[in-house]
Amino acid sequence: MLEVVFGDSAAGSLRQAFAGEPAAQVSTLLYASLEEERELTPEEAAQLEEKTRRWQQAEEERLRRGWAEGLPIAGSPADIMPLSLALSVGEIAEEGIGPQRQTALEGLMGTYPSIAQEVTEELLQRSRKSLATILARAGAGEEIRVWTSDTPDDACGLAWLAHQLAALDLEKVQVTQVKLPDFYEQSDGTVVRWRGWGEMDPWLWGRMAALGQPLPGNFLRRLDAQWQELQRENTPLRAVVNGELVSVPETWYDPFLRKEIAAEEAEFPAARVIGHVLGKYQLGIGDGELAQRLWAMLRAGELQQVTTPGPEDPIYHCRLRKTPGVWNR
Repeated sequence: MLEVVFGDSAAGSLRQAFAGEPAAQVSTLLYASLEEERELTPEEAAQLEEKTRRWQQAEEERLRRGWAEGLPIAGSPADIMPLSLALSVGEIAEEGIGPQRQTALEGLMGTYPSIAQEVTEELLQRSRKSLATILARAGAGEEIRVWTSDTPDDACGLAWLAHQLAALDLEKVQVTQVKLPDFYEQSDGTVVRWRGWGEMDPWLWGRMAALGQPLPGNFLRRLDAQWQELQRENTPLRAVVNGELVSVPETWYDPFLRKEIAAEEAEFPAARVIGHVLGKYQLGIGDGELAQRLWAMLRAGELQQVTTPGPEDPIYHCRLRKTPGVWNR
């Protein structure tokens, strides 16, 4: 069975699910806020170390309990077919995986200038290989299991995949969809929610597999037609609105950014605004889309860049200033 996922994080988690419980699960990590701009005092460093130790103990217990209660999932890492194409962003009029997809990925990866070109090329190469394998093996009768959610990239990925499979006989293609549930209740009563498959704990994939539903040919044809309509519209973004995948303008996420910027002082860390939007609104997108829109505001003169990120940092590891007269405060 082929396992199709639409992001590298999901592929990594599923790969670990196939491999089983690792010998070493948690590494010791001291961390500090991205907003911290001064050295810690010895007392603060000791408090941080103790906090990290307690976190590590709790995480080790969580992982131990998770693997003990999880269900195994049959399969091989070689059957994982990642299609990490960020299809909710950029032009989509082309067929297959071509220059438009490269441009879109380069724009997103531009958030991390030091690795942008390398990562873009790797994503494209891996996705092209996955697509070729899917078409060949599905055409020979092998079943496809597609792990989806209501995130824009997953919704676009499913419709795009149906469009690719339309070259085959959709009545004979075997596709099972496993959709990310709204929540999961653990044995201790804790309720867990995820924003996407990339957040899934490896030991839960086996339980999630039981949620799979076969997709009939008519449904796949509907998805194919939907993707063709989105191609004709060819807007800069696509989003899931009231459960439906629709074309939207490039400014779609701006109101969320503007709300968080308005709540900031005149000068603020760009990373904090992006983090607040990602954490509070559950939009199902990544930092790349938001960074692109922040920098659009920068180019429009609404914001001014105060500091410069380090050579290995994402572009939003800097401080911005509101242009006087544009914002309320």
